[in-house]
Amino acid sequence: MPSETIDMGTVKTELKPKTAESIWRNLFVRPEMGTFTLLILSIIAGSLLSPYFADLEFILDSSSMFIEYGIAALMLTYVIIAAQIDLSIASNMALSACITAFLFQLGIPMGLALFLGLLTGLFLGWFNGWIVTKFELPPIIVTIGTLALYRGIAMILMGDKSIGRFPDWFVGCDTRYIGSTFIPYPLVIFIILAAILWLILNFTLFGRHVFAIGTNEQAAKYSGIRVKRLKLILFSLSGLFSAFAGIVMMSRLGVVRYDLADGGILDIVTITLLGGVDINGGRGNIGGTVIALFTLIVLRLGLSVANVKIENQLAIIGSLLILSITLSNYI
Repeated sequence: MPSETIDMGTVKTELKPKTAESIWRNLFVRPEMGTFTLLILSIIAGSLLSPYFADLEFILDSSSMFIEYGIAALMLTYVIIAAQIDLSIASNMALSACITAFLFQLGIPMGLALFLGLLTGLFLGWFNGWIVTKFELPPIIVTIGTLALYRGIAMILMGDKSIGRFPDWFVGCDTRYIGSTFIPYPLVIFIILAAILWLILNFTLFGRHVFAIGTNEQAAKYSGIRVKRLKLILFSLSGLFSAFAGIVMMSRLGVVRYDLADGGILDIVTITLLGGVDINGGRGNIGGTVIALFTLIVLRLGLSVANVKIENQLAIIGSLLILSITLSNYI
């Protein structure tokens, strides 16, 4: 097939057709392919450690313990693609869940309490975005501050006590399955949300604007994109998704304390970056985040099967986080 040449004034650009070799090369250098390879290796290693590990029902059923972090990571993917960061997600999960439980304890119907809990998360995310855009402060500094602020408010609200005894229809979402299958509802919710966000990111003007401000914020401004408004929307949605993740965790545990999701930000950021999102913005995809979540699930389950202590698991996850950030600078 002959190549084409386009004469652009004094500049001539030769357009060469894509070959099968170039297509395969582009496929295998994608950042998420390394994560997919790690997923396969983790499954093989886990299967060697225990014959029960290779059971698909066991893996899917155990996924509910991590789905909340996956839900939060979906919107964090958008935030980091836009060259922002939100480190207050786990604290937002805790505070939103605590307020939901506190309102229910006051006698407010559970349905209304859940709605108000989601609004709380939306407001907390908006507050992050408002500070970042209003005062033009680095988001990492702002969200480190609100990380402590939101957790502190949850501690003041709850003290050392826990709240439980929620309605039966709300508790135990992880024990409910689709029909006669062994697919839990939280996993289905995660897949649906991931599919919707994938479509928005790849096929809408909103998604293109997210990539644009992450690639070059100044150029995005000059092209007419309302950068501050878009940042505010992203932080608000991050807060909303965090609150929803906190409520899912609240349903799974059946009880709420101020330390809900304590330390969860490590897993959430690891899922996002391990999925191929560039920490500097401008690159990433929801599919990679989904692969990274299942990689983390399989890895965590494998380490548990191998009786690896929790502190050693944290060291391994932290190493994965450093590795994913390092590789993102070379791919």
